[in-house]
Amino acid sequence: MRSPSPLTFPLLALFLVSACVLHTKTPLFTDGNALPLFGVHPVTFAVFDAKDGKWVANDEPMATLTPVGRHYDMADPSVYDPGKVDSYYFIPLDDQRLLVQAVTGGEADYAIATWDGKTLLASLFDCTRLKAHAKADDPVTYDGDSCALLPGDALPLTQFDKLAPRAGPPTLKFVRQ
Repeated sequence: MRSPSPLTFPLLALFLVSACVLHTKTPLFTDGNALPLFGVHPVTFAVFDAKDGKWVANDEPMATLTPVGRHYDMADPSVYDPGKVDSYYFIPLDDQRLLVQAVTGGEADYAIATWDGKTLLASLFDCTRLKAHAKADDPVTYDGDSCALLPGDALPLTQFDKLAPRAGPPTLKFVRQ
């Protein structure tokens, strides 16, 4: 199983602790695909986890993202090297949903999210859930508890759109401060 790095997507890493998330060995999207979702200034969020049907404050209750081009960077607060950052790309899937690509160490993890201008709700592409609801033509390969998007002829957004209904309910809530 591919275990998440403690540097992996502090927003996404908050729910990676309990699950392996759909990933790729190299990022599929660039700034040209990304939407500068939060504008051109750093943005801070209060972070909440879904637990027993309620939102509770996360162990890392605040997260700040800094815009760099059309994506956002976040330095890991546990590492005292300002060069160690995770990058987040928000790619529109449709009018309501966003694909979130979290890049760290050259690899990428993925989640699906919605944004209403104040609150970002994120649902992970949990490998266990994807595998339990797998279909014969899924663009995913499984190795134990980990999973990866297969390279293919279809556009990556088409592949993610196909998997989105199986992402599960939101597990994280980020409220803009």
